[in-house]
Amino acid sequence: MKYDVFLSHSSKDKSDVDRVRDELTGLGYRVCVDYEVLPAIRPEDVTRETANALVEAMRDCSSLIYVLSPGSASSQWMPWEMGFFDGANGTVFIWPVDGEAEAYAKDRRYVDLYAKIPVEGRRKFLEQFLPREPRPKVVACPPVAPVDFQPRPPKLFGFGQEKATEGFGQRLPAMMSDPEQAMQAATEIAIAWWRLWGLMPRPQRPGDMHGEER
Repeated sequence: MKYDVFLSHSSKDKSDVDRVRDELTGLGYRVCVDYEVLPAIRPEDVTRETANALVEAMRDCSSLIYVLSPGSASSQWMPWEMGFFDGANGTVFIWPVDGEAEAYAKDRRYVDLYAKIPVEGRRKFLEQFLPREPRPKVVACPPVAPVDFQPRPPKLFGFGQEKATEGFGQRLPAMMSDPEQAMQAATEIAIAWWRLWGLMPRPQRPGDMHGEER
C-alpha cells in the first residue's frame, strides 16, 4: 500500500484535519489527504470523476480514519467514503477532534459501528490497533575478512564421471526395453559408486602392472 491512512474529513474543518494529519505523520504513518494528493478535485462537486479519483486514492490506503468534527455532520462525501472503505477493506476508525465533536454528528449514528480513537492514550491505541506497513531496516554489512572466506567445495564428480553420467542418460530409453542392458548399466553404476568412495581399487591402466613406468 502507498499510504497507511486515508483521512475522511469535512473541508469546512481543515485546521482540525491538519492537526490530525500532523499527529499521525509525527508517529510515522503515511497519510493520504485528498486536498494534498488530489488538488484538482472540488469536494463540492459531487460527480463521477470526483468519486473515481477518491476511490483510486482509497485503494492505496490500508485504513480509513473518519475525522469527526463539527462539519462532518453535513459532509456529502464522508458517509460515502466510509461505506466504500468498509466494504472494500473493513479497517475504519473514528477520530473525534474534541470532546464535543460527537454532538455535531448525533444524527449520524453509523459512526458508532466503528472503534473510536481515544483522546487519552491515543498513541498507545494507534500503535496497537492501527495497521502500519513496516519499513525495512537498513543493516550495515560487516566487512568480510580473509579469514571469513570459504572456498567452494570441490565438485563431487570429475569431468569424466559427468560424461559417463550423460552416457547413461542417453542409454536410458534402450535400457527400458532391454533387461540385459539394464543389468549391465546397474552393474557399472554400482562399481562406479564403490570406486568413488574408495571401497574398490582404481581400474588398471596400461603400464600400471608390474611397476612399469608410464
